[in-house]
Amino acid sequence: MVAFCGSLLGGDLFASGNILVPEVTASMLDLGTAERDKFEIAAALESVGAKLGFTSGKYHVHFSGRCLKKDMPLVIELLAEQLTAPAFHKEDLSSTIQRRQAELKKLKEDTRTRAIEAFLLRLYPEQHPNRPQSLNEQIEATASVTANELKKFHADHYGLGTMSVCFVGDVEHKEIETEIAKNFEQWERSPAKIEKNSLKADMLKKAVEASEFIPDKSSADLVTGHGIGIDREHDDYYPVMMSHFILGGNFSARLMATVRDQEGLTYGIQATTGGVEKGNDGYWYIWGTFGPDDLGKAQKSIDKQLDLWYKKGVTEEELASKKTTITGMYQVGLDTTVGLATRILTTVERGKELSFMDEYPQIISALTLDQVNEAIRTYCDPGKRITVVAGTVGESN
Repeated sequence: MVAFCGSLLGGDLFASGNILVPEVTASMLDLGTAERDKFEIAAALESVGAKLGFTSGKYHVHFSGRCLKKDMPLVIELLAEQLTAPAFHKEDLSSTIQRRQAELKKLKEDTRTRAIEAFLLRLYPEQHPNRPQSLNEQIEATASVTANELKKFHADHYGLGTMSVCFVGDVEHKEIETEIAKNFEQWERSPAKIEKNSLKADMLKKAVEASEFIPDKSSADLVTGHGIGIDREHDDYYPVMMSHFILGGNFSARLMATVRDQEGLTYGIQATTGGVEKGNDGYWYIWGTFGPDDLGKAQKSIDKQLDLWYKKGVTEEELASKKTTITGMYQVGLDTTVGLATRILTTVERGKELSFMDEYPQIISALTLDQVNEAIRTYCDPGKRITVVAGTVGESN
């Protein structure tokens, strides 16, 4: 068995006109090519028990799959065909648009999605990579996507030069290299590149509170936090990440132990960092879901735990426990072919040497209590948060 994954630049941030074109382009890669229709492709994969799929994100188009060793030539051929010569049939585009519109309309009713969207829209300025397109903008844009736009975007952005692919399992390196070269040799190099972002999150002078009204909801979601002003490569990032993992990273973290287990106010609450990729200044936030009648109690409980965390820091015992958790999760993720392939690809996308995969657990294990507590005081200000509540809680403002 062989598992593989790969990526190339061509995600959402490369849109130059209609904002949904990159996403729809990727979603139609497996819906037929110049050589075969989608049913022929599906039959070819099914006949050998192989899997092959495509997704898109902020920067990259991702692909992944698995197959038996003997079927690698066929699967690489199908991968290359779908990446290099998608058909973009109009009837498939129509059904893709309808499905995506339905998904986006459903997301408008999702309280967690709406709370996080509203939080990020208030945190980041226009054109910042971490500022999302609103759901309303996406719905409007989806309706006007054309096949010609998809073809042009594919021709302008997809290609070699930004593509990375990793195979893990019972692999024959020379055979795979030969098949990749043979099937992709006619593909031109892509001009796509990541432009350095100079925009920064708005640094608040005081707290901001807002609500997103969604009718007929039995629960409400709360998001509260602010920007941290640094990216993943900053020396302080790992202490910041660790501090929030201790606060709310898993079921044994502070917020789950207090707000959920002791006070019974929620089934889910967490603290995390995000938006730190590709040199972007990231953010931290706490998220939780609550009954509307418990919102006031929940906010007071969160504020209490946040105040204790900020003023007194974390303990040596908490740090030691979470070091073990994070490094253990990391090692477990490398135990499968899919997990190992994904981790290798992620390392390459970050511009790191593969040796970083061995260094990461050491970086986490080397964190000191002083580093983590200093990071809390430096990169968190409880009095300057953006707080958004989404649900049947009051008119949107």
